[in-house]
Amino acid sequence: MSNFFKSVRKHIGKLDAAHLREQFERAADALERSETLIRTLKEGLIRLDAQGGVIQANPAARRLLGMSPEDFLPTVALPLGTSSKREIAVTYPEAKTLEIQTIPFDDETIVYLRDITAEKARTEEELRAGATKAVQDLAAGVAHEIGNPLNAIAMNLQLIERDPTDKEAIEVCRSQVARLDGIIRGFLAALRPQKPNLAPGSPAEPLADCLAALRGQFEQRQIKVTLDVPAALPPVAIDKAQIEQVFFNLLKNSLEAMKDNGSIDIAVEADDRDVTVSISDSGEGMDDEQLAHLFEPYRTSKEKGTGLGLMISSRIVAAHGGAIEVSSKPGEGTTFRVRLPRIEKRIRELPQKPEKDQ
Repeated sequence: MSNFFKSVRKHIGKLDAAHLREQFERAADALERSETLIRTLKEGLIRLDAQGGVIQANPAARRLLGMSPEDFLPTVALPLGTSSKREIAVTYPEAKTLEIQTIPFDDETIVYLRDITAEKARTEEELRAGATKAVQDLAAGVAHEIGNPLNAIAMNLQLIERDPTDKEAIEVCRSQVARLDGIIRGFLAALRPQKPNLAPGSPAEPLADCLAALRGQFEQRQIKVTLDVPAALPPVAIDKAQIEQVFFNLLKNSLEAMKDNGSIDIAVEADDRDVTVSISDSGEGMDDEQLAHLFEPYRTSKEKGTGLGLMISSRIVAAHGGAIEVSSKPGEGTTFRVRLPRIEKRIRELPQKPEKDQ
């Protein structure tokens, strides 16, 4: 269409009346087709001038809004001459959720309206279905994990019936009961994660406490630990006890992935967005298949593991507004990165609640 008008503009001085009439009719036909297309769109389309006045609105816009755009637009503060996207709820003539998008166009602003009620309902249903499946998977995993210690207890109780003084059988029962308790505690922690009690702080503090708690294991297995922490770090909002639990889980994973005389390198660094704690080990590493299922419950290569530690750690960090990243290759070790947003970044990036139609 734009090429057509450019061509007419370029040659208009050479056109006689008949050709001008022909070109005018072509332009009129093209304009009518465009108008028909806009009228038949199921999405709403509104053109606003530089002052926010309505130049044009298709029938779908009036139908979606339940009133004329001239009456509706003053109730929402739409930005003029800039791109934006938001959601609003309308109740008349029926309850629905609309997505409103503004698009700058020369001296005008195009307002694009879309009914996303069904889309949001599907998303919420999928979330509920996903939550239900997660609980089912956890329950199935617990049932499977409980089976082994229960069988061990049953067999050793039979031995104790024959010889009540069998200390080894009694000790096995005790250890298996402790294992059952750990499985159930892990299940409950995964199912009902505690909300973090956030306060300004540094991840270097819980990291230091965690390293102190594990010092004996490092020394016993002759694991070399290097720590690189800058003198000053920007504050992050953390629950110290929960973040210490995250570091403990990650360091225990590193210990269990390595043979004696291995090494763990820990680095803390900050950029304009996050404070990141990287934990790299010299262990066996993981392939793509293991990485793909790393944070799933009861997907573990450890003989006595439940796979809940990493899932719980991931949830804790997510509740802090951060994320855990992992990179690994077989035979080359594994690196976990815990990213926690700086306090000023958390505040600056708080999502705005969609405004609702009054």
